[in-house]
Amino acid sequence: MKYIGTNLDKCSKWTSKLFLILIIIAGIIIGSFMQKPLIECKWTHFISVESNSVFSDIKNTFFIMLFYIFCAFIVGSSALGQPLAYLVLLHVGSVIGSFAFLMYNYYGNTAFFSILITFLPKAIAISVVIVLAIVTAFRSSATLFYAYRYGDVRDGRELDIKLYCIRFIVLILLSFIFSGAVGACDYLYLRICMQ
Repeated sequence: MKYIGTNLDKCSKWTSKLFLILIIIAGIIIGSFMQKPLIECKWTHFISVESNSVFSDIKNTFFIMLFYIFCAFIVGSSALGQPLAYLVLLHVGSVIGSFAFLMYNYYGNTAFFSILITFLPKAIAISVVIVLAIVTAFRSSATLFYAYRYGDVRDGRELDIKLYCIRFIVLILLSFIFSGAVGACDYLYLRICMQ
């Protein structure tokens, strides 16, 4: 098992993140085909681009990130949490795909540029934060699995709960920064359109 673990560590970090992004893309495709049941979920309005104010848009974006970060934190706290991590990513993608399809149907081709400016940055910000959270959760879950399965931690990995919590606190702060940046972009875009 040590040989396997060592070879896994040699894999490119970008390749693993790319794989997680592909799962989100798969979720986007799934969400575009099953948009109606997803749109009926009340909490999914957080990702909507039709907020009443810039503050509301920032708050909604932040809370949707916070929700998924909490899910990733729970997943990483379990030795058997890795399969659930894929479901979290699929759900993120399906919500994004559902609303992308809804916005396209509602606005049509005439407003494609405005959707690109207002919706895409929010979707990218959410995806980036959740991928980083899931990567952290994967590492923690794998470490717990080795500890429970073999009675120790392999390949020099150490289980550090404090560091695990700090990483998620950093992700929460990053989510707040991303939410503010997305809200600022929306505000600037609306100001330009109103002129």
